Amino acid sequence: MDMSQYLGVFLDEAREHLQNLNDKLMILEENADDPELINSIFRSAHTLKGSSGQMGFQNMMELTHIMENVFDALRHHTIQVNSEMIDVLFEGLDHLEGMADQIEQNGNDASDVSDTKKKLQAITSGKQSTQNDDPSKKQQETKDQLPQRDQQVKLTDYEKLFAEQAADQNLTAYEVTVDLNKDCVLKAARALMVSNALEELGTIIGTRPATEEIEKEAFNQRLIFIVASTSEAEQIQETINSISEIANVKVTHIHSLEDRASSEQSQPAREDGTSQQDKSGKQSKKAEAHRPVVVAKTIRVNLNRIDQLLNLFEELIIDRGRLEKIASEIGNATLNDTVSTIKRVSNQLQETILNLRMEPIEQVFNRFPRLVRNLAKELNKKVNFVVKGSETELDRTVIEELGDPIMHMIRNSMDHGIEHPDVRKEKGKDPQGTLTLAAYYSGNHVFVEIEDDGAGINREKVLAKAVEKKIVPEESASELSDKEVYHLLFASGFSTADKISDISGRGVGLDVVESKIHSLSGSVEVDSAPGKGTKFTVKLPLTLSIINALLVQCGDEIYAIPITSIAETALKRHVKMMNIHEQTVAQYHEQIVPIIDLGDYLSVPGYADHEERGHSVVIVHHGSKYAALIVDHLIGYQDIVVKPLGNYLKNVSGFSGATILGDGNVALIIDCQTVMKNQTIPSRKENI
Repeated sequence: MDMSQYLGVFLDEAREHLQNLNDKLMILEENADDPELINSIFRSAHTLKGSSGQMGFQNMMELTHIMENVFDALRHHTIQVNSEMIDVLFEGLDHLEGMADQIEQNGNDASDVSDTKKKLQAITSGKQSTQNDDPSKKQQETKDQLPQRDQQVKLTDYEKLFAEQAADQNLTAYEVTVDLNKDCVLKAARALMVSNALEELGTIIGTRPATEEIEKEAFNQRLIFIVASTSEAEQIQETINSISEIANVKVTHIHSLEDRASSEQSQPAREDGTSQQDKSGKQSKKAEAHRPVVVAKTIRVNLNRIDQLLNLFEELIIDRGRLEKIASEIGNATLNDTVSTIKRVSNQLQETILNLRMEPIEQVFNRFPRLVRNLAKELNKKVNFVVKGSETELDRTVIEELGDPIMHMIRNSMDHGIEHPDVRKEKGKDPQGTLTLAAYYSGNHVFVEIEDDGAGINREKVLAKAVEKKIVPEESASELSDKEVYHLLFASGFSTADKISDISGRGVGLDVVESKIHSLSGSVEVDSAPGKGTKFTVKLPLTLSIINALLVQCGDEIYAIPITSIAETALKRHVKMMNIHEQTVAQYHEQIVPIIDLGDYLSVPGYADHEERGHSVVIVHHGSKYAALIVDHLIGYQDIVVKPLGNYLKNVSGFSGATILGDGNVALIIDCQTVMKNQTIPSRKENI
């Protein structure tokens, strides 16, 4: 049976279960006595084990099965939750996530997880497992766990499935037990010879111990192989006996998988006369009875289909603009009414399609509780991590790129912001610091805030380091506002760390944050109060594909300025202009901003000789910086479809993309950040 057709569905469901396990394990550490929480974790592990086994991913299935045993032991209160246990379970989750990625890329789940398996098995057996354990003791434990001579081997779900399929193909499943001579020296080499011989006779479904253990010779003298073959038992026995240093070979026909499965599922009776299986079943049914039933009507849709739908709609928006232009030129009332209806319906359609691309920011936020936990342990700090607004939705394109910037800011807050418990005590603070990650809507934007109650930013230290690295001139350093000083943290290569660590202090991180957020048409600001804490604020657009923009004309060219970058528009004659230090500037709300003649800046052909040039002013901003763009005319606001410039124009400065207008012409979209980047304003002493 070809299972590859179900691979996409399997990976989607596997990642959902892995995310659920990751989230619930964080909660479990604080709520170890919540039976419903443990049951939920157990169900996710159990489902993942079964689905990975059905897909033939034995390594993933076996690791999940061992993790499931830990959760089952927690359900039956044979072990207790502790920090070391959670660390090992997270280690197992990391391996499972890696396997899922590997399956998607290469189609297999090959990975050495033997150490993690041992740690998990040590948890369920009640034995302490550390990295400093004596290897000989570990090997002895492995020996003790091997099945005895007459003990029936328990088949994994994958082995059962394979054996059943083998029977359908007229193959016979055998359990081959091989005992090596006690004086056998190269046991791993002898095991390889046995394995090769069995491969010539059929297919090896599984081994006891695992292949990794055999390669490390971490077994006594006994090997067990589960084999599917067309050969008779006697032939298999003769073939193995012909290999030297083999003491004994026993080949057993696996007659009834159903009988074996039923015997494996039988549970020892408890003192109250009920089996553990019965008891857990009753608890599960009781919990199910109190859980409200919610039926959600959903359908899984390939993301490529949604992207294709959006591309088609973008073409519709372009043609709608063209139709509006034609209708205004003709002046027919009926046509205008029809165009108005089309515009209203297409606006609703636009909102619906964009909502399909919207995803909750929760999937980004979910990865950070564990990061904070690990960093707190590594830095020996106590941190209460608070997440707010995780249901806030953002465009999928933005969500995919947002994880790394937030991670860098969180690491910075953990390392530089929140103090050690002893230091916090001396300052009269709670020894446990608080780190808050929040998201919320404001207009057509989403704001993400990372706030800590730590030491805050030392203005003088930042300024001194910036002068030392020549990021700002020494003569103008004292004139910078607090916000401008704090923003120096985002300068390339800037770091105030006294020593370099793996967490921060290498001068890379926050500059990457600003670069990445700018590529998402967003901005980032930092605010701080010494001794009270620091807050990073990221401002992002809801979507990047269709935006509202102001069309302006310079000479014979038309450009688009995103509405998110516009603070105000005005006629040139209403703007107060002046010359300061031979630079033309404008007064805007009691501050001085540089003036940029857009036609001259972009070297528009024939602009210098244009008779009606420079009639209007557009005040644009990026973060806390402002500038006044001089243009000929303001055409009006319009929804535009953002198209990338492509490789041919990727190095052209000053533009973030292009759009197709209603008349079929192309208009370039102004990148206000780039245009303002090299602009300077006179000294603050000249400000009004």
